[in-house]
Amino acid sequence: MMRTLPTLAFLLFSAIGIAQPTLNFTPLSLSGPTLIQPLFMSGCGDGSGRLFVVEKRGTIRIIQNNAVLTDFFLDIQDLVMNSGERGLLGLAFHPQYPTTPYIYVNYVIDGTITNRISRFTLNPNNPNDIQENTEFILLEQAGVQTNHKAGGIAFGPDGYLYIGMGDGGGGGDPSNSGQNLETLLAKMLRIDVNAPQGSLNYTIPPDNPFVGEPGRDEIWAYGLRNPWRISFDRETGDFWIADVGQNLWEEVDMVLAGTPGGMNFGWDCREGNHDYEPGNCGSGTEFTWPIFEYPHSCNPCPNGYGASISGGYVYRGSEHPVLEGFYVCADYVSNYLWMIKVTSFDPLELDVYVQDGTGLAYGLVTFGEDDDGELFASNLDGVIYSVSASGFLPVQWGSADAHIIQGGNQIDWTIHQSLGIEYFEVQRSLNSGFDNFTVVTQVEPVEDQISYKYIDPFIHPRAVYYRIAAHMSDGSIEYSPFMRILPDTGSKPSLVFDQNHNLWRINIPNEWQNGEVILYDLQGKEVYTRKIGSQDQLELTSPITPGSYFVKVSGEMGTWSERLVW
Repeated sequence: MMRTLPTLAFLLFSAIGIAQPTLNFTPLSLSGPTLIQPLFMSGCGDGSGRLFVVEKRGTIRIIQNNAVLTDFFLDIQDLVMNSGERGLLGLAFHPQYPTTPYIYVNYVIDGTITNRISRFTLNPNNPNDIQENTEFILLEQAGVQTNHKAGGIAFGPDGYLYIGMGDGGGGGDPSNSGQNLETLLAKMLRIDVNAPQGSLNYTIPPDNPFVGEPGRDEIWAYGLRNPWRISFDRETGDFWIADVGQNLWEEVDMVLAGTPGGMNFGWDCREGNHDYEPGNCGSGTEFTWPIFEYPHSCNPCPNGYGASISGGYVYRGSEHPVLEGFYVCADYVSNYLWMIKVTSFDPLELDVYVQDGTGLAYGLVTFGEDDDGELFASNLDGVIYSVSASGFLPVQWGSADAHIIQGGNQIDWTIHQSLGIEYFEVQRSLNSGFDNFTVVTQVEPVEDQISYKYIDPFIHPRAVYYRIAAHMSDGSIEYSPFMRILPDTGSKPSLVFDQNHNLWRINIPNEWQNGEVILYDLQGKEVYTRKIGSQDQLELTSPITPGSYFVKVSGEMGTWSERLVW
């Protein structure tokens, strides 16, 4: 869990000499009703081009074809406490929406300081209407005071719902929620919304870190103060968390895709990378450090400053290639803007650019992402901005992508011009730092050709990294953003049911062998554990009681789990 990160100065130094993108914010010119305190925007994943806008008072509007539709998508004002940091705070669409016609919201219950996570159902006769009488309450958590309600909810690439919970309010975490695993406050929760479990209206994922251990089973990570906006990189699955600080530091946390839960982000022992109340944590406590922080006050302030971070997204749209791969966030108070891009994972290195947004946008309280990956932002005055970027990429790279195909890996890259490029070199490495790499091939640029492709007949059970090296006529080399290919899903374990003998077997790929297999019941209790040797298939012993169970395989490749029924 402990990570060693380069210092901020080093991270910023890695960006020197590269042309900085410039963010631009353009207010949308909208017809129709005026938006009231918009707190969040999102597409719904159906390709309709609609943008759904959460209004703090307890309503959701739809923007379509530059018009705010007259009718509400959802109106639960009678359920929502709209005061200060309380209101309708978060929205997530089911990953299979609208086939699975559910939306999920996070709001503070009227007259209380309690967060409620609920599901509502789409009107089968109207794609622009949610039926308010279909509320299905998933969970509730009372706070301590009226602030720090967080509100962000998002589905991860694993299909589970992640819920950011603040520490309950009050300065300095007066209830010591951050390090208390018996409360949901100050945590990142992770639940399966697709089936109830016992008295719960959801299921606990069997690989949640505190299942069978001291602590609430819903907890995936802890030590958060007030995570104001969370998001998953739609390309890599990496998880980004913006956590509002106390008096001195704002922070950005990032969890690589596939990382097991259980990390401690430090609050209230730490604020950012700094001691806050260190006595609340033992000397051996392991922390997951923020990848970026900025101060509340400084003179001078070369890296920007502020007092309340508004988290954003990693840009994966197509309209602004210069912004590709950058996480964009802002400060609500100072109007400073940041662009953060991971350039190496081992060790972790970043390009970080800061921009004073004064005059471009003000009071940015949130960012949003449409179905195409284009970014938007808003303030509480009702202004929705489209976010764009100008500038030039080194060598004007348009895009760089690598993905698995039958028989190997396909590498695609696009440039906007080939002036001064002698040849391209496709490089492959097993680590993102490219300390050791293989030159796969050389490709000569073709006049007026901007897109290139190469298929590398290379298959590997672990992550593989590629980059394109453009060898210039002056002898210099400029590199594309690196590309990451995760292990082929075909190399994961798989279940086979033998009807003749009424038993389950697991097919074990070579790279998953020499681990262990654990069987859990639906309450997350361990039924048995078995070691996996050098065997291609493992027969599962039937439990005493028939019913539904979860099987988990753990080893050097990570963790795999699946549900089965005897």
